[in-house]
Amino acid sequence: MLEEGDQLTLRIFTLLLVNSFLIGAAVAMHAQGLFFPKEGSWTAIGAQWMMAAVTIQMVGFMLYKVFFQERLEDQSYIQNLMYQTRRNTKMMNAELQKFTIGLEMEQKQREMERIMSQMRVQTSDVDDSQTPDKPQISLAPDVRDNLR
Repeated sequence: MLEEGDQLTLRIFTLLLVNSFLIGAAVAMHAQGLFFPKEGSWTAIGAQWMMAAVTIQMVGFMLYKVFFQERLEDQSYIQNLMYQTRRNTKMMNAELQKFTIGLEMEQKQREMERIMSQMRVQTSDVDDSQTPDKPQISLAPDVRDNLR
């Protein structure tokens, strides 16, 4: 069984062969005078120009199919792969940054909890006898009036 690419190439070359055969047959019929015997009529000249245009178009199409289409499809496929790779890389970088920020936040949270627990221990270790009975700053009316 032939691969798909080989089948397409075989089809293209078969189409080229059939097209060449038909063009050769048309030229042979015209040379024998069987095809468009009156060259002076505008319909015969128009039909010949249409045949020439179709022939050139078919040859151009076959050249494109044989030489350029596969390369252009390959380039398109590669560009699509590169686009998908860049897109996936950006998404992975965003996820990595999100994960890194989450780890940093957890680390800072643990550090703050450690500092808070140390402060609690330090404040609970302070002797009650060293704390003054009266507050250091009083906002009583008699003290406020003396400050002015």
